[in-house]
Amino acid sequence: MYEDFCVSFPEAGQATDQRHAEFFGVEDDTPILWFESLAIVLNAQMGAQGKGPELAAIFKFFEEKYKSGSQEIRKTIDAGFVENLFWEVPPSRAEPVWASLPRVLQHLYLGFHGRPPI
Repeated sequence: MYEDFCVSFPEAGQATDQRHAEFFGVEDDTPILWFESLAIVLNAQMGAQGKGPELAAIFKFFEEKYKSGSQEIRKTIDAGFVENLFWEVPPSRAEPVWASLPRVLQHLYLGFHGRPPI
């Protein structure tokens, strides 16, 4: 999934590799932690002009991977990516992004956090 993501979204993949190396070290290859780093990179981009279509495409990527993936992929998407989305993102910036989050990912988020980020 990591390789597919980096091919599909090279800019976001590179930014995540950099963030991940800074916080966890380049030798850490734990998938859940890398996808946590991705969520943090995306959180920083929420509300930035021009990022809405890219975020929607990224969410669609994860929706498809979740629906067709193994239990391990589903766990990585849920615990690594979705649970860390919207962390410390102001509601005014989270609201339009939440609306673009596919229902399956919204359901995972609500299952963990109990309420939407807005």
